[in-house]
Amino acid sequence: FGGLNATQQYDVAMFDRIEVLRGPAGLFQGSGQPGGTVNFVRKRAPGETQGSLALTHGSWSNNRAEFDAGTPLNDDGSLRGRFVATLQDREFYYDDAKSRKNFVYGTLDYDLTSSTSFSFYVASQDDKTNPFMGLPAYTDGTLIDTSRSTTTMPSWARNETRNTTIGFEAAHHLDNGWQLKALVGHASRDWRLNDAFPTGGVDPATGLIGNYLRRGWDYESTRESFDVYGTGPFSLLGRQHAATVGFNYERLSEERLSGANSSIANVPFGRADLVPKNSIKPYVGGFGYETTQNGMYSQLRFSLTDPLTVVLGGRFSNYTYRSRNVSPSPSTSWDERSRERNIFTPYAGVVYRINQHLALYSSYADIFMPQTQQAVSGRNLDPREGRQIEVGIKGEFNDGKLQFGASVFRTRDVNRSFNDLDNPGFFLSAGEVEVKGAEVEISGSPTANLQLMAGYAYITSSYEVDRLREGERFSLFEPRHSLKLYGTYRFAGTPWRASAGMTANSAVIGTGEKGLREGTGYAVFNAQLGYDITQKTSLTLAVNNLTDRKYYERIGGLNTYNTYGEPRSVSLN
Repeated sequence: FGGLNATQQYDVAMFDRIEVLRGPAGLFQGSGQPGGTVNFVRKRAPGETQGSLALTHGSWSNNRAEFDAGTPLNDDGSLRGRFVATLQDREFYYDDAKSRKNFVYGTLDYDLTSSTSFSFYVASQDDKTNPFMGLPAYTDGTLIDTSRSTTTMPSWARNETRNTTIGFEAAHHLDNGWQLKALVGHASRDWRLNDAFPTGGVDPATGLIGNYLRRGWDYESTRESFDVYGTGPFSLLGRQHAATVGFNYERLSEERLSGANSSIANVPFGRADLVPKNSIKPYVGGFGYETTQNGMYSQLRFSLTDPLTVVLGGRFSNYTYRSRNVSPSPSTSWDERSRERNIFTPYAGVVYRINQHLALYSSYADIFMPQTQQAVSGRNLDPREGRQIEVGIKGEFNDGKLQFGASVFRTRDVNRSFNDLDNPGFFLSAGEVEVKGAEVEISGSPTANLQLMAGYAYITSSYEVDRLREGERFSLFEPRHSLKLYGTYRFAGTPWRASAGMTANSAVIGTGEKGLREGTGYAVFNAQLGYDITQKTSLTLAVNNLTDRKYYERIGGLNTYNTYGEPRSVSLN
């Protein structure tokens, strides 16, 4: 139900698997960023009684318990239930930071007939944590070499979030092979933040941070959504094809009540304890936001010949964004900031199966992102549009136990806003960013006892049209080169297994400056040793960052988001 953001997400114990669609996903999503879409597939109630318990203790007092149990609830198994709960209490490698998370999830699944089923679920999670925004840099633009435990957040800073989601699904299978499905959901979030952070860098001569901004707010949001679609086969010209057609709707309502901001001057770096606590209340400002979008979508998969499949799809979307002031600000009526109607986002793909092991594919995908910036004429800028072309090859070997894939892609993000130099305070929308890259990945079991994953990615980006930055690199907060290797080996005839992994990245600039504030390339090694006490009970010892490599995994601005990678840590599960 909506995109990820800077607040806490649901515990992964809720999900059976996580699927990633790389590139624009306007066909099913409507508006969004062109980078990709993540689909969290929740756990369902099982057809037979089962359960699990996991306990973990790790570095920095990282303690976690996870319980998961499901069972049929009547004699014929048509009604089934599942309950998942986790409790995690931990500290972090940086000072004055703790986190406590409580999560519960429950689902009921019911088969009315062999063709019709229903599912109802509830999820709730409470997070209480001390926020961390990384470190500042020196005012001359260079990075600070300091202890990884250093923080600039005062110990009283607090981030508290409560998420609740209720959902319902219904599915019906027709005799002709079609499936009809409806999904309805309601999600709410209460978010309270009270913190202080540097607004500038550290003076290298005095070691002082010129200014700390203290802030706070209470934020509430609700999200209602539903999706109705049908998918199934159809016959045309003597061949079997497939189609999907549907409609979805989403409305996000938000309201934020803000406390008064205040500043503290000349705080020594590393002495956030000298920043006194402020109070959120009384509130001094109130703001409301509402985003509504809906759309009709369809996809057709034409089997033209046995090896050749053509996929065509499209979506017509409507989008509205409006805002207003609420008490204690002087209340105002809704101001429609962005309105788009019947925006068409196409999708096309071709798959050619070379043989039973290999297939070539090519695809084109679109997405749009409405904008609220205004041109000098007073109208909102046209939506940004993300367009991606991808060509690749996929295959499977060792009787399907080993998968291989390689691809090249190019994404263009057009109509990006940039400052109108001739009319300060207004914007133009001719901006364009290009992202190009290639990926190679292999995963699965090359031999009976070995599980392997190896992947390499290359990505480059630049401003293609921008009066201030044309030709410069566009920051994705991602390295140009990245390599990942992970493997697990089970020792035949014994209860032992061993795992090892490596992640290697080239330099990352982020929002830094090339040659001045950029992260160096690095490699991090991890290892695990596992022992099966019984067929149902196992013990695992994990060590991350074996060599205790010290590196910046993210580069930010002068004031925040320069973040060290986690030091060596150990956990027992």
